[in-house]
Amino acid sequence: MGLHPVDIIINIINIAVLFILLRLILWKHINRFLAARAERIRSELDGAEKARNDAETLRQDYETKIEGIEAQGRDIMRDSQIKASEEAEEILKDARDKARDMLQEARERIADERERAVVKAQHEITQLAADMASRILKREVSADDNVSAVNDFFRETR
Repeated sequence: MGLHPVDIIINIINIAVLFILLRLILWKHINRFLAARAERIRSELDGAEKARNDAETLRQDYETKIEGIEAQGRDIMRDSQIKASEEAEEILKDARDKARDMLQEARERIADERERAVVKAQHEITQLAADMASRILKREVSADDNVSAVNDFFRETR
């Protein structure tokens, strides 16, 4: 059993004939299939590249919009802070005005109270003076006499 050269030559001829037959019968179909597959792959790669480019464009648009929105947000925050500052200043001004008005009103009330207290004190002094005078004189002094004496007294002391 060994290898015979005739068997080797027959096998080589069989392989060559089989190759030629397969090439004639299948080669066109295989080439068409491979060409179609290569075209489909190229088309898919082009589609993927286009999708990647579209995604990159969308990303850049998105980043631009985000930057615009952030700038707008900063502007809104700055405007809000300015407005809040102005409102706070207005509130403080109103509070100062109200405090000044209240202080002035309190001073006026104090002056009125002081005037009333002086008048009341003068009246009490007049009454005490009249009581003292009547005790001293042991007689009744009229109210008109008292008022006139007290008024004279206070005019002299001023």
